[in-house]
Amino acid sequence: MLKLDQVTVHYGATLAVDNISLHVREGELVTLIGANGAGKSTTLRAISSLEPLTSGKIHFDGYLISGATPASIIDRGISHCPEGRRVFPQLTVRENLEMGAYRRMDRQRAQQDMERMFDRFPRLRERIHQVAGTLSGGEQQMLAIARALMARPRLVMFDEPSLGLAPNIVEQIFALIQEIRKEGTTVLMVEQNAYAALAMCDRAYLLENGRIVTEGSAAEMLANPDIRRAYLGG
Repeated sequence: MLKLDQVTVHYGATLAVDNISLHVREGELVTLIGANGAGKSTTLRAISSLEPLTSGKIHFDGYLISGATPASIIDRGISHCPEGRRVFPQLTVRENLEMGAYRRMDRQRAQQDMERMFDRFPRLRERIHQVAGTLSGGEQQMLAIARALMARPRLVMFDEPSLGLAPNIVEQIFALIQEIRKEGTTVLMVEQNAYAALAMCDRAYLLENGRIVTEGSAAEMLANPDIRRAYLGG
């Protein structure tokens, strides 16, 4: 479904992603793990065309999407739930969800999808007219996920969905991501909590200094002594 082929990305003179190749099959939940600064978020931003490639190619459903506009990436069926949530703080909950569907022409179905989001996230229905900047961190993460789903994506990318959230909220967010996957949406996730990410994914890639150093099934990665020592606490 998604294929990165020898992708390299620079931030000015800094090499952020170094010649990585990876793939995500339809229906999978794949996670990228690694230390801060390893290139995980940059990889997602490159897929969304928020960062230009220095070299390499990205294909989605057989179509070359590297070099496309971010809007056309959404049109292809890829949504991005960014690190730090990035809700529109001065817009209401409803307006944020409407922004998630701004590329859609089927307005009636988009409205129906919004109702489904409120069914899935009752807290958001309670705060429908509240400006997003006044929501709690957990509520903002729920809004960011709902906004990404409003585009009806076939692939949704989550960047550090548990960052800065209380443990009970983290459990809810991970349960939601698993539910989204079970409903048929393919998921590519970056997550600082390596153990939780590996416990819920099909496959994983370990990035270090912008390069993929290990890949495998969740079970293989959990059993890898080097990964256990470096990222799973022994």
